[in-house]
Amino acid sequence: MSLVFAAILPHGPDIVPEITSDFAMMAETRGAMEHAAGRFAAARVDTLILLDPDLVHRQNKSATRTLYTGEPIITVATAPRAGGTLGKTRDSFECDLRWAREIFTAGREQSFPVVAAEGEGGEFPLVGGGLIPLWYTIHPLPSPRPKLVVITPSPGVARGELRRFGAFLATLAQKSEKRIALVASADHGHTHDAKHPKFGFSPGAAEYDAMYCDAVRHGRLDRLMGVDDQLLRDSWSDSLWVTLILAGLLDTVPLPLRFFHYAVPTYFGMAVALYEPS
Repeated sequence: MSLVFAAILPHGPDIVPEITSDFAMMAETRGAMEHAAGRFAAARVDTLILLDPDLVHRQNKSATRTLYTGEPIITVATAPRAGGTLGKTRDSFECDLRWAREIFTAGREQSFPVVAAEGEGGEFPLVGGGLIPLWYTIHPLPSPRPKLVVITPSPGVARGELRRFGAFLATLAQKSEKRIALVASADHGHTHDAKHPKFGFSPGAAEYDAMYCDAVRHGRLDRLMGVDDQLLRDSWSDSLWVTLILAGLLDTVPLPLRFFHYAVPTYFGMAVALYEPS
């Protein structure tokens, strides 16, 4: 069975119709997400690995543009469920607890900095960075829905280690009898708009996004290993670390790029990239 679907999906709140205040603003990207939803449903996935950028977002909350560091850990959710609320709608997703524990245990054996996280009350908490891609993948599907494994990498983990972890996930997927999908939740440069009160403007946003899009279009995610640290500071992106895990996975289980969309409808860039087997 192995890997049947992989994607880079954005998490801008205005993609979700129920919570946007300007339906037209992200209409093109919303259309791309609806296309992704259809392809995900067609893949008949058993378990979705979601790469959640939550730890990167926490680092983003710092008052100054530090280089993303943080404690070098990779969190694996080991709760029976994961969930949260978008607008007035709440959803709770069944986790593939057995496989999450296998990832954690095997990861420890291979010296990855994995940490198990159970959340409270048997549910691992998700916010927009994790929930929005789920709103277009698992959320709309009828029961029984695909199960979920949530993995959150810290920006403090070395780039090579993240890529190696992606290859490790691919190897586990190849040994599984499940139909596995992986989604990297990612937005890109956040400094496209000089009027934005927090991020402001830097030409680094356009430079980073161009480099990122070129790497995706040409199937060379490995090129992102060399992104300059200053460019990360200037662009204020959250996509590098989850994408490097995806890069390692695609190194091991090559899937061709089937669809790509990129837009900057507001102060940050968003891309939708879909990978499927022939």
